[in-house]
Amino acid sequence: MHFQIGVAAAFGAASVLATPVSTRAANSTSACGIITEQISEFYSDKSNELRNFVLPPSLAYACLQSSGIDNELAASYVEELKKYIQFQSSIAYLKNPPADYFYPAVDLLGGLDDIANKAKAGGFASQYDFDLALNKLVYSVKDGHTFLSTCTSGTISFQRGPFDPLALVSVTEDGTSAPKVFLLSDIYAGTNNLSVSSVATINDKDVASVLGTSAEDLTSDPDANYNRLISFDGSFSIPSTYQYPGDFTNITFSNGTTLSVDNIAFIRTGTWDLTIVDGTSFTEYFCVTPANPTPTNSSASPAPTSSGTYGNTAPTLRGYPVLPITKDPNNQVAGYYLNSTGYEDTAILRIGTFANETANRGDIDPTESFVNTTRDFLAAIRADNKTKLIIDVSGNGGGNTILPNEVFRRIFPNIEPYGLARLRGNPAADLYGQVFAAVPDEALVITASDNHTVQNLKSRIITSPWSYRNWVTEDLQNYTGWSSGDAPYYPPVENNGDNFTTLGRIPTNRTLYTETTGGLILYGTPAEPATEPQLFTPENVIVLTDGICASACSILTEFLTRQANVKTVVVGGRPQEGPMQAIGGTKGAQAYTFNNFGTQTSYLNSPVASPYISDDLAAEMNKTLPGLVDLPLGSPSSLARYGINLRDNIPPGDDAGIPLQFVFEPANCRIYYTPLTVINPLRLWEQVYDIAWNGGKCNYGSINSDVSNNGSGVDVPTGNNGTALPADNGVAGMGVSMSFVLAALSAALVVA
Repeated sequence: MHFQIGVAAAFGAASVLATPVSTRAANSTSACGIITEQISEFYSDKSNELRNFVLPPSLAYACLQSSGIDNELAASYVEELKKYIQFQSSIAYLKNPPADYFYPAVDLLGGLDDIANKAKAGGFASQYDFDLALNKLVYSVKDGHTFLSTCTSGTISFQRGPFDPLALVSVTEDGTSAPKVFLLSDIYAGTNNLSVSSVATINDKDVASVLGTSAEDLTSDPDANYNRLISFDGSFSIPSTYQYPGDFTNITFSNGTTLSVDNIAFIRTGTWDLTIVDGTSFTEYFCVTPANPTPTNSSASPAPTSSGTYGNTAPTLRGYPVLPITKDPNNQVAGYYLNSTGYEDTAILRIGTFANETANRGDIDPTESFVNTTRDFLAAIRADNKTKLIIDVSGNGGGNTILPNEVFRRIFPNIEPYGLARLRGNPAADLYGQVFAAVPDEALVITASDNHTVQNLKSRIITSPWSYRNWVTEDLQNYTGWSSGDAPYYPPVENNGDNFTTLGRIPTNRTLYTETTGGLILYGTPAEPATEPQLFTPENVIVLTDGICASACSILTEFLTRQANVKTVVVGGRPQEGPMQAIGGTKGAQAYTFNNFGTQTSYLNSPVASPYISDDLAAEMNKTLPGLVDLPLGSPSSLARYGINLRDNIPPGDDAGIPLQFVFEPANCRIYYTPLTVINPLRLWEQVYDIAWNGGKCNYGSINSDVSNNGSGVDVPTGNNGTALPADNGVAGMGVSMSFVLAALSAALVVA
């Protein structure tokens, strides 16, 4: 039976709904004051101190819309943002994308100028409206490495209904015919068949249209965006949303029954202050003077920690029905065997993330635990004579970009990872490069007399992104200077109307480099030569993805497909026939948060570098470099939550210099979920096995299809840029979570 689900029933002990307020009160300019009154009463009960405060979205929205704004201060904030955003590597290609790019062109710097000019003219009515305008522009870049942490974005979060009752899936009986959208709970209740009724509309609009439209602003690939709306245990964590969803979500099923769910807003415990009485004091507290104060109702507690063990007794990952052979205690990577008859020769390497720092929940460093688990699992595979490998990177948003080199070298030790990338040139980048190059080699030699601080400074200057010493050429030779000598790193190179460095590679062949990567010594490098022969032939390795693969995940997948000729299977996507990318997340080579710019500038001002900076360069630094002054709005500590894509990833053999972010790379095989595979990864792995090695069928393509994975964009399912194919009736994608519906602006982005 389908019925209305209320907030209090759905959230139970985790959160409590504040006393409902009248529509008149919710629409008043004192909405922020009403929230403060209710929060004060709520937290006066000590049993609520660990609970988030839940309130009606309309009240929260009224408070946000009433937020005061100093338009002049907002304009200066944009001008300071530009000092950072000018380093975005893809600015030229966003403004002038290839003809087959999915989305319209974006003039990122011009758009910032437009927002600044509007603010200078007093054009924004609230801080919230100003922040929304900035978020809309920046997220139109559709790059997971590029994001903002505007000062109102972390204050109140919206969510479209409780989690589980609105979890949707798109399934088909055989995995190839057109699926329909169902409630995940109905799939479980229907004993894994389709005897229950499918979803027809959401808020009186066609379900496929709603889901397709709602996913547009998440990443650069519409199929991956569609899959971002999932609720599949083990591959996706549901964030809160920033954009107002209304107070209710209404679902109509094909049999005519309906489901109405209360949407909610919530304020995290310990983040609101009782001095907030209206929109003006709201902005004053969160945006103008947020020097990390302790709210008067603060009840924050340390986050809970968990740990795991290795071996057959290790607890399984959430959503996985079998125990792993090995499992990382930080839940980043795990290894499984298929044990059903006919599948016994196959191992599964499940990589959920690449040592994202937020994964550190055990007693061991995430990078160390990732490497140890991968090494131990491959050793177990060798000992147990497994001959086939499925690498499952579903839902992998990236992480440490060094780890793909480690994984690839262990699987294919005879192939040197390629990994060419470049930086965008701009006056500040040129200045960084000049100053780092001005420090002579002899001043950077680490000696026994150097204390730890000096040793660290020297190694950090050598390995700066703007240090020519940090990179090697395509043929692994040293550069001769920033802009000097026979092999300069920044000649510059002109491409698509912009300036770039040459294409450089990570110097993994250098001992110093391994010493500056958090203690990680890469397998198959001079510091740790490969000792084991190759385990698998390329035809016995398959990559499984849902298209969400991004950043470090994209780097590994590019290594596997372009250099080792490994085939790919992708699942889900938009409701239409046609190819789908295996890598639908950001394909940028390096995320870079704003706080790192200040760190780089501090190296220039250090005793190691400053003696070699001329007066002219010093004067230019003070005018040009980011990180010398705080952003005019928000907390200085929030700079780690702003980011850009620093380096473009350029594929081997691409003379045109088009970043992979703008290249359509179809998977060999595309499939859809069945009632079994959507809730049981083991059955999905068996289906992938059948496709790869038993002649199983795909929805589109085949495991042996030639997708011309060379940057040519074969079978691109779009017309000119800006013409993403619309969702049509019938085929639908993976499971979705309605907490992400209409979440064009996410308050919780993962940086990788």
